[in-house]
Amino acid sequence: MRRSLHPNRWGPGVSDLTSGCRPSAILVLLVLWAAPASAQSVSRFSVDSAVSVNQFVGENAGDRPDIVVDITASARLGNGWVAYIRPWFRQASDDPYARSTEIYQAAVQYERSGRISTRVDLGYILSPIGLGLMDMRADTNPTILPHLSYLVPMPVFDAGAPRALPIAASYPLGGQVTASTTRWDARVALLASPPNRSFVLYAAHPNPSSRPIVVFGGGIAPKTGLRVGAGFATGEYARPGELTRLSLVGRGLKMLSVEGEWAFGYTKLSGELTHDSIETTTGTETADEWFLQGVHTLTPRWFVAGRHEGASAPPLRVGAIPPSRRTLRISEATVGFRLSPELTLRSSFVARQLYYSPIRDRQVGASLVWARRWW
Repeated sequence: MRRSLHPNRWGPGVSDLTSGCRPSAILVLLVLWAAPASAQSVSRFSVDSAVSVNQFVGENAGDRPDIVVDITASARLGNGWVAYIRPWFRQASDDPYARSTEIYQAAVQYERSGRISTRVDLGYILSPIGLGLMDMRADTNPTILPHLSYLVPMPVFDAGAPRALPIAASYPLGGQVTASTTRWDARVALLASPPNRSFVLYAAHPNPSSRPIVVFGGGIAPKTGLRVGAGFATGEYARPGELTRLSLVGRGLKMLSVEGEWAFGYTKLSGELTHDSIETTTGTETADEWFLQGVHTLTPRWFVAGRHEGASAPPLRVGAIPPSRRTLRISEATVGFRLSPELTLRSSFVARQLYYSPIRDRQVGASLVWARRWW
């Protein structure tokens, strides 16, 4: 239950947070660390993959299936050190020629067990704020859709500033230190990219320029299966050079996130509320994101899941009359069947309303996920 020990939250890393996020620096670091282990047994290495094929039908659904291949490769370097890399590939459902190849994580990690366990992560890492990031791999996601509030940018609310999200699915360059016991966990991180803008290696879109972002977080587990946590991030989300209008100062961001998980019997409930305070040319605006999610195991093969999430974006103020805020609302109900330990079939009903849509689209979808650890 402790967030700090989740296998997909590898954490952060730092390799010159102010000189631009260059992949070569991390790749050289990984090669140097891995070289001593190259002659070791293959048991020092592991590779696992998750392949998902999703197809929705209904209002504004794509014509083709959405195909994603998510791979994690790691190498144990000895003395508590691990190096890992996570390439990601996608064939989009709405464009037969749109293929994405990205690297989500590429870093090294050191972990030491004890009365207070500690972990240090250095490299391109999963953003250390946002509980929904735990569901970004298809085999750990109880529904079919990912958290779209992490992926769909908010409408423009500050003319001349870059697009942002209430919270982003991001994999920035950074460094994180985590400490944990059976009752509590705490972390502090220094990142080179803001948590409300997406950073992905080899992304098709331009990544944010580097700037220092500080993240604090932690949680308590008063009993087995229950955890309550919070995270806080502060820094600039846009530097002066990223603004189209001449400015000597950037745009500040303060993000507060509160989260909770409760597992009992054959049920797990989780939820999150994120509140942003964002500087603009006219003052300070706020953005919010939240979700509630549950999954219940009916039998060893059957399970049901559901998620309701939303986001509220600040308006673009251009006149004396305050405009209305834009909202995002998505509800999904899922039934899943485990065909085998490696294959899972899901079917979902989805009602979703994105920021610019006046009505909700209703869709029905099916998904096949193949997850395998190769060695």
